[in-house]
Amino acid sequence: MCSLKTLVCCFLIGAIYAEKELSEEKKKAVEVLIECGKKWDISEEEFQNMDQLMKDPTDKILCFLKCTAEKDGTLDEAGNVEMKKIDRITAMMKLKHDEENSIKECFRKVSKVKTCADFRNIMKCMPSN
Repeated sequence: MCSLKTLVCCFLIGAIYAEKELSEEKKKAVEVLIECGKKWDISEEEFQNMDQLMKDPTDKILCFLKCTAEKDGTLDEAGNVEMKKIDRITAMMKLKHDEENSIKECFRKVSKVKTCADFRNIMKCMPSN
């Protein structure tokens, strides 16, 4: 099973280096990564090791992840999880029905994400490798 962290990181990092024409959604994802990466001074090495860094994220990594979630619409302006976005993400993953439901239920229970540290609650919902 591919974890959400791995899926997102591989997709987005791969999209940055892809030479093929990108869809509008992929282009937006790349723009978000670049914008948040610059804002939080994420190095190329950190991008490449993001899956590992997410296992015990620093404040900087949490802020970067929160930034990307805000900019890509995973979090709304008030810091609430947008379940439609979670539905699209989980649909791309090859999960058993109960795994998918468990992940979605976890996201539904997440309180508002107002600070970078609050993003840890989002990470608890992500399946591990």
